[in-house]
Amino acid sequence: MFKQVFRITFVTLIWKQYKQLIVSTLVLFAYLWLVGSIHEDYLNYAELQSDANLAGKSFIYKWAALVAGVLIYISFHLFRGKKAGQRNKPRSTKLNAKPNTSPTDPEQNEGPDPFAEIRLKKKLRSRSEIMINKQKN
Repeated sequence: MFKQVFRITFVTLIWKQYKQLIVSTLVLFAYLWLVGSIHEDYLNYAELQSDANLAGKSFIYKWAALVAGVLIYISFHLFRGKKAGQRNKPRSTKLNAKPNTSPTDPEQNEGPDPFAEIRLKKKLRSRSEIMINKQKN
């Protein structure tokens, strides 16, 4: 039973991690098969028409379509990789910036600071520590 749970968890993890890559690769394979199938049908049509010029143009169009599909696939993954890399980089925002804790800072003097008393304490204790100390006394 745990073996099945482990397999399902592993497959789910792989699917979540590589879903775009798997789906886009399957779409690329379907596209390549479709281009080949259309090309084969067109060659059959050219053979029935007994026109070699149609067959020659068909090969040019087929390879142009194949190259275009592969280039679109590669560019999609290159740009997707850059966007994913940008998401992982830390941004320089106020959340990541080092906070100023100096009491002479004019931005902090806009109003009464409710946490000034806490900042000035030498030792911070939790509510449970205070209760334990009361019970000891």
